[in-house]
Amino acid sequence: MSQLFLGVDAGNSKTIAVVGDEHGRLLGWGRSGLGDIYGVAEPSAAVDEVALAIGRAREASGLDPAGVGAFDAAAFRLAGVDWADDEAYWMSAIRDRFGGPQSVSVKNDGFALLRCGDPRGVGVALSVGTGAAMAGRGPGGSEFVVSWWFQHYLGGAGLGHEAMRAVMLAELGIGPATLLSVRLCEFYGVGTVEGLLQAFTKRGDSLGHADKARAARTVLAAATEGDEVALGLVLTQAENFAKYAVVTASRVGFDVEAEVIPIVLGGGVLSDPASILRVHLVESLASALPRATVTDSRNASPVLGALLDAMAEGGVDITPELQDAVLRQAPPAGLLET
Repeated sequence: MSQLFLGVDAGNSKTIAVVGDEHGRLLGWGRSGLGDIYGVAEPSAAVDEVALAIGRAREASGLDPAGVGAFDAAAFRLAGVDWADDEAYWMSAIRDRFGGPQSVSVKNDGFALLRCGDPRGVGVALSVGTGAAMAGRGPGGSEFVVSWWFQHYLGGAGLGHEAMRAVMLAELGIGPATLLSVRLCEFYGVGTVEGLLQAFTKRGDSLGHADKARAARTVLAAATEGDEVALGLVLTQAENFAKYAVVTASRVGFDVEAEVIPIVLGGGVLSDPASILRVHLVESLASALPRATVTDSRNASPVLGALLDAMAEGGVDITPELQDAVLRQAPPAGLLET
């Protein structure tokens, strides 16, 4: 009888679950909503969404939708698992709600990407989407997740926020002129910078904090065209990410000057190899960590890294060939769209 493994990746936009066997065959996928206990009114609502995604993945695999007891191992990689209390909450919820597989682990979603790089699951993982996630695991098994230690506004939301700030300062005459003044007005469908400010601050039907992240690609495009202000925002993000990578690698036990450190990149903002942020990030990492080996997740969903973690924790040897077999399998069309 085949072994069965479960990987779960929960974030603030969606939760994805996938079932696979010891040969790396993906048997079924499931999707649901927000699975971050910090992003809902009651933590149980996040548990409900995770349970829904698991049930759908089980059903798609031909299994009874209820529970996770049939799995040899399950790896939950969840946004909002930032402290020991969060992990304890989820471990209790999983045991109480699902009965639990033979082996279960709960970690921050930043860890999901790690095994999409080095199949041993060591190194530093950086995912850049609406927000940013960074986690590391050292050769001795020590782990560190940046999470709330991020003290800079990074990711797509950070680019959008800083771009908006730069446009307002330029309009007031206390910041340099920037192409972003025109491009952001065009992107949000307003005629003037004052109209842009009003769109985000007026009473009633105003744009919100999350809407700033939608402008990230507009900022990257302006930087690519040579706008100095937009380029400065990109360079600052790249340099700050590199600083956090050094901290993460050091905290998990790597000798940052002498050891080869695997770094894996992922997330929508870095998905294009020609992305100007990705280009400058790789340069900043090479400067800060000269012996690092930077790879990408091959646009694989982080949930596949979670599945590989479950397989490894269940005793499967994750060879490069097995890793490749898992990562090259695409999900059903539209499943991962946000």
